[in-house]
Amino acid sequence: MARLIFTIAVILSLILPALADDTPEALVDRWYAGLANADRATFSDLLSDDAKVILEDIDAIQTKEEFLGSLDEWKNAVRGATIRHRISNIGDGTITVFVCYQFPGNTTYTREIFNFRGTKIIESAQSSVGEACEGF
Repeated sequence: MARLIFTIAVILSLILPALADDTPEALVDRWYAGLANADRATFSDLLSDDAKVILEDIDAIQTKEEFLGSLDEWKNAVRGATIRHRISNIGDGTITVFVCYQFPGNTTYTREIFNFRGTKIIESAQSSVGEACEGF
């Protein structure tokens, strides 16, 4: 009996951390870690094949492939920047995040809404809130 309990405990110790890494909150944390260094592998894994990245301020919608293709340019833009995020609201398959992007030459405060299907991001919509991150 003790052997059975030990085996079950070992199996649970292997499964539970893996499940915790797939929560929407963990996926959002991975998103911003990936943004900090324009990590193509992170976004390739996070985004569903049919994902859309919506940049409301410039009225643009990117497919997964287009977003991945823009990461080389983003890598130059994010050099020396600080990205801080705070989850504001968690709904059924949706998370709203407020983000402070502090670039060497300017600061941008945004609201970003993520939609999920299982363990993948199917949509990310970003809109500007302001040019200062007051109260962040």
